[in-house]
Formats: sequence, C-alpha cells, structure tokens
Amino acid sequence: MARPLILITGAAGKVGRLLTPLLRERYALRLCDLAPVPHAAPEDEVLTGDLADPGFALRAAEGVTGAVHLAALVASQVSFEDTLNGNYRALLAVLEACRTCKIERFVFASSHHILGLLPSDRLYDEASLPAPDGFYGLSKAFGEAACALYATRFDLRTLIVRIGNADPEVSDARRERVWISGRDLTQLVSIGLTHPELRYEIVYGVSKCPSPIFSNEAATRLGYQPMDDAGEHHAPQFRPLARLTAADGYGNVGGFFATDPLPDPFKQT
Repeated sequence: MARPLILITGAAGKVGRLLTPLLRERYALRLCDLAPVPHAAPEDEVLTGDLADPGFALRAAEGVTGAVHLAALVASQVSFEDTLNGNYRALLAVLEACRTCKIERFVFASSHHILGLLPSDRLYDEASLPAPDGFYGLSKAFGEAACALYATRFDLRTLIVRIGNADPEVSDARRERVWISGRDLTQLVSIGLTHPELRYEIVYGVSKCPSPIFSNEAATRLGYQPMDDAGEHHAPQFRPLARLTAADGYGNVGGFFATDPLPDPFKQT
C-alpha cells in the first residue's frame, strides 16, 4: 500500500532536519525549500524554489494529501520588511495552493514567540492573548489568523503547533521549560495529519518540561502523550538558572527575543 505523500516546506531548516527522518518512516515526502536539502533520501521528492511565487507553491502542493508548513525566516533581529516574502506571502501562497488542490490537512509551525513578551512566571494555554516579542513573532500571529481563515472558510483541517525549543539538547534553564524532542514533535505533526475530529486547533510543541510555561491540555485532548522529558536531555554545558543573565531574557516567555532591541521595521537587513 502506497504511503501518503506529504509536503514539508522549509525542509532544509533546523526543524525540517529534525522531522524529516522521523516522518519518512510513515509518509512519502516532498521536501521543499529555497536552499538545497542535504538530508534528503533517494526516495524523497525535492523541490527548490520560492513559495512566495504562487505558481511554484501550486506545483509544490499538487498531488499531496497534507502539508507541513515550516518555512519562515527566524531571527530575533529580523525586520518586518525581511519577513514579508517568507513569513507572509509564502504562507498565503501555500494555503491558497492547498485550497486549489483540495488538500484536506495542514500543519502550521507557529512559535512560542507569539507570546514572547509575556512574563514567564505563570502558565499559559492556547487561549492566551498574543504578545509577540518581535517581527518574527508578529508574523506567526498573522500565520495563525491566516490558517483560521482557510480552516473555517474552506474546511482545511489545520493544526497550529506553537513550537518551543527544538534543539537536539537542552542548553539552559529557560529552554528547559519549552523544549520538545524530535519524536514528540513528530507525534504532534502526525496528529495534525490524521486525527479524525480535527478542524482547527492550537497546541504547544513541548515535551514534558520541569516548571512548564504552557498548559498543553488541548494537545492531550487530541491524544498527545509526550515521550521525552526536557530534564533528561541537558547539554554537557547546560546553564542552570543561577548562571543566566538579564540578556538571556529568563523573565519573558520569548527569552532574548524579548530583550533584544526591536529593529527598524522597514529596513532590510
């Protein structure tokens, strides 16, 4: 029996490299990015191009049964101007391509930076009001709203995953509170691609975390059962709370994204 073909955008990025080998165990993959995808397997389809071009986005979406949209420009010092193509136009082009091709499933990689300016001394859930910590976080707020438009108007079954920290290991006490393993993130993506009752849901992309910042009851209701614990995946040079400084932004959900100066929104970097 042929495996379902899934489009992964931004496949050459950090999260794409994390997810691709794990998703390959269950799905046939079409990997798409502006950059080459060095970790592609011989059986993968690979497309290189700009998803902000609606024609290219349509070609990327043709024939797939679901899309995992990871593509975005990610940085604390990114301007609004810098994000327009990768974080706004590309997302709309892919959503429109999914509508045109009658694709039923969409997983959007949002970010905890959508709440980045909020204090980190309390627990937040999916109903918490956005407080982006920069233009990257702002683009994710737009992305969630755009997904809601297509989910509600065109019945595109959509899972929003507000990813925490997806590094291979946990580097410090702030990231320990928002970390997710590759296999736990893969589990959430698979829920988005297969859950029979999914319409439009927002969940947090986090594993088991000491002193968590996010309540993930929405993911639990969908069957999510994290297998990994951030406290068991410390990097050799893990920095505990006592070694973090104000520049690390421990007091905010978004860490140093919330403490770095906000760039000129209209200046390209």
